[in-house]
Amino acid sequence: MDPLLFVIFINDLVDICVENITFYLFADDAKMYCHIKDFADKNKLQRGIEKFVKWTNKWQVSLNINKCKIMSVHHRRYSNMGVSPNYVMNNTPLEEVMEIKDLGVRFDSLVVFDKHISEKNKQSLYDVGHN
Repeated sequence: MDPLLFVIFINDLVDICVENITFYLFADDAKMYCHIKDFADKNKLQRGIEKFVKWTNKWQVSLNINKCKIMSVHHRRYSNMGVSPNYVMNNTPLEEVMEIKDLGVRFDSLVVFDKHISEKNKQSLYDVGHN
């Protein structure tokens, strides 16, 4: 599909957002996030996921659920707030990950870029040594 047509096609996707849920869209990638303080917020995010699935079914957009992940981003001292990140999509539990690579940047749940910096450092040293 032409990129402009795709943007027009997914334009209403952000309209399905429920209260306090934000979508980030880039090309054919979507990120949904919400500040989770309690179980009510967790339930809002689950409803947002369900609305997203409903939207994909309506427009016959196939999802690769194996690529859909959950990552809780937090400060160390808030790592165990008692709200478990168990979400489902199409009756399939979503995998929780501690880090994810997006657009070449490695993000982790504590927003510490140590692994990303180390990876880029090693790659640059390799590149310098092989030129």
